[in-house]
Amino acid sequence: MIYFAIGSGCLVIVGLIIYILSSFKTARLKKEQQQQVIEEHLKEHNERQEYVTSSINIITKALGTEQIEVVEASIRLKMLTDQLRPNLAENSLPNIEQVFAKTQHIPKLKDWKSLEKKQRKLYSKEINVVENQYRDAVKEEVKVLMTMMEQR
Repeated sequence: MIYFAIGSGCLVIVGLIIYILSSFKTARLKKEQQQQVIEEHLKEHNERQEYVTSSINIITKALGTEQIEVVEASIRLKMLTDQLRPNLAENSLPNIEQVFAKTQHIPKLKDWKSLEKKQRKLYSKEINVVENQYRDAVKEEVKVLMTMMEQR
């Protein structure tokens, strides 16, 4: 009878050991999968940040060589810097933000092309006013932005 109890106890212990080991293995595999997912997300995030940084550099250089207008550069830079917001101070580019806010209502791309000439002319005048008002300030902010991008 005692041998039966000892044998049963040993079987229970072996069963528990097998269960514990399989639980550890499952937990380890799950942790490895989670780590892999984290690494994939981090890689995607870094690639996205690199793309945004590269785009910002291209736009700032184009503005410096006057291949792009201040209003267009401001709109594009605002959209790109919004993607960097956790790493970029909220109000670090106030003039670019102002240009964006003042031109946000103006139709773009297909909507622009579908406007009547008269309406396009009115919007073009408005763009020119904003352009002249903010040109120097935006160019200075772009220099600051370029410095910030170089430090990243």
